[in-house]
Amino acid sequence: MEPTIYQKIKAEPALLRFLRNQPNWYRTLARNPEAFEDLQKQAKQYQGRTIPQRVEKISEQMQLLGMFLHMASTMKD
Repeated sequence: MEPTIYQKIKAEPALLRFLRNQPNWYRTLARNPEAFEDLQKQAKQYQGRTIPQRVEKISEQMQLLGMFLHMASTMKD
């Protein structure tokens, strides 16, 4: 693996965790250092950090909050 790629991975703990969970990326990066961007995309998707995943998570939290508020208003009556 190229030293520059290794330094980028060490600088981001989330990437390092993903790489340890998906060891096939070691071989991929050693053979093709240009695949680093693909690694970053896959890591974000794996960790749920993409925009659609974040929006979905916020939506679920809002639904849960709405349910609690509805339940609280029902109990208040």
